[in-house]
Amino acid sequence: MRPVLTIAILLLALALPVRSFAAAPPDPAAIEAVLQHGPLTLEGRALDRNQLTRIYQKRGFAPIWDEERARSLRDALAAAPSQGIDDIALDLDGTSPAESDVLQTGAFLDYAAALARGRVVPKLFERDWYLGAPDFDPDGVIDAVLSQGVGPALAALPPRDSRYDALRTALARYRGLAKTGWPDLRANRTLRQGDKDNTVGMLRERLTAEGYGAALPQGADPLDFDSGLAAAVARFQTSHGLASDGVVGKATFAALDVPASARITQIELNLERWRSLPRVDAPTRIEVNAAAASAVLFENGAPDKTMRVIVGSATRPTPVFRATMTSVLINPPWNVPNSILKKEILPKLKRDPGYLARGNYVFRDGRLVQLPGPKNALGQLKFEMPNPLDVYMHDTPDRRLFALPRRTLSHGCVRVEDPRDLAWRVIDSDSWPETAIDQAIVSGETRRVPLKQAIPVYVLYWTAFVDPDGTVEFRDDIYGRDQRLAEALAARRAQLRLSAAATGPGAC
Repeated sequence: MRPVLTIAILLLALALPVRSFAAAPPDPAAIEAVLQHGPLTLEGRALDRNQLTRIYQKRGFAPIWDEERARSLRDALAAAPSQGIDDIALDLDGTSPAESDVLQTGAFLDYAAALARGRVVPKLFERDWYLGAPDFDPDGVIDAVLSQGVGPALAALPPRDSRYDALRTALARYRGLAKTGWPDLRANRTLRQGDKDNTVGMLRERLTAEGYGAALPQGADPLDFDSGLAAAVARFQTSHGLASDGVVGKATFAALDVPASARITQIELNLERWRSLPRVDAPTRIEVNAAAASAVLFENGAPDKTMRVIVGSATRPTPVFRATMTSVLINPPWNVPNSILKKEILPKLKRDPGYLARGNYVFRDGRLVQLPGPKNALGQLKFEMPNPLDVYMHDTPDRRLFALPRRTLSHGCVRVEDPRDLAWRVIDSDSWPETAIDQAIVSGETRRVPLKQAIPVYVLYWTAFVDPDGTVEFRDDIYGRDQRLAEALAARRAQLRLSAAATGPGAC
C-alpha cells in the first residue's frame, strides 16, 4: 500500500467516533428474546426472570449497562467481600451483548438486595424473631443507577450506622490477622501473675498478635507473667464478656484459642444480621443486646447511658423484637405466668407449704399474683412496653447477679441494673426528680407514671460489635442464632444451585 494512501486511511479512522470501534449496544428485541427464552443463570444460580422482565419492560427493553456502568458494577461486585458478602457472581459475560446486559442487571439486583435487606429472612428460621425485613425497591434502585451511577445507588442501601461501618473495618483487620494467625495455647493449667515459663511467652505472643499487647512495657521478660501482662489479659477478658480478673483460666483459654478465621465468620454473620434488620433511626431509643446482656439508652442519636442487664436463659431466650416504652410502674405486682406457676412454683409449693406466704403471693381471680414489696420478682420498678410477647424491662431484688460475666438467667424479660436512674431519665424529671421516685417507692403503693415521650425499645442480638473507642468485642452465641444464620446462608447457596440446575437447558 502506498504511504499516502496509508496515511489517509489512518486519518479517516482517527476522525471516526470512538463508539464505532466498541461493541454496539444490544437491540431491545434481543433483550426481550433473552428474557423470554434464555437460561438466566449466574455462576450456577437462577435469576428472577419475572423481576427482570418487569424491570426491562418498563424501560422498553432498552439496555441498562453502558461501558462506564458495567465497569463500575464489576468494581462494586469485586468489593462485595468488604461487606462480608462472599457469594456474589462475578462472571457476567453472556453469549451475546443482550444476554450480558440482562446478566449484569441480575447480578446488580442480587447484590443490591443483599445490601438492602440481607440474603436470608431470619423470621423463617428463628422461632422468636418478631422484626420484619427492610424495604427493597428493585425498580427504584435501577432508576438510581441510571440517574446517579452504580456507586451512589449501592451506597444508599446498607445500614447507615457508624457501628456497621466499624464492623466492616474490623472485618478487614481480622482478615489481615488471619494471614499470620496466632499461637494455639491449649494450656491445661491456670496462668496468673507471678508465673514464669514458655506458656506465658506464648500467651504474651497471642495477645500481642490481636493487639492487646500494645500497652505492655518494653524490655519485659517475655516469659514473666507480670502486672502489665495481667492488665492485657483483663482487657481481653472484658472485650469477650469474661470476668476481667487477669487470670487465664478455662474460659479465657477457650476464647484465646478461637482462630482468627472463626472471628471473621462471626463478624460476617453480624454484618449480615445488621442488613436484615429494619433501619433504626429514632434519635431517642433503647437498644438491648441480648448476647452481651447490655442495654444502651440513646438520646439525640448518641449513647447516654449504658447498663448491664439480665436476659433470658438458653432455654428461655429473650426474643428479637421492637416495642414502645410508655410508662414506669412503681411498686408493680407480678402476675405469674401459668408456665412458671406449673413448672416452678407448684413443685416448690409441694415441698414447702409455706412458700407462697413467705413470697407474698396471693390468688386473685384464679391467678397467682406476687404483691409489691422487697421480695417481688419485678423489684420496685417495671418499664411498661406493651407487646404480645409480654416481655418488658424491670428491676430485680437480686442485684448481686449483675456482677456475673454471663447474665442469661431470666425467663425472657430484661432486668435492669440501675432502674432508678433509667426511670429518672425517661420520665419527666422536672415533675419526678429522683427523690420523688424514691418517695413513691417507699410509700408501697402501685403507681403508673407516663414517660415524657414514648421510647422505642429494640431487643437485638450482636455477638460481634465495636466499641466507640474501636475495641472489637465478641460474645458467645448463647442462643444459637449465629449458627442458625450460617446454616440458612449455606442452605440458600445450595437452593440456588438446585434452582439453576432445574431451569437450565433441557429442564421442563
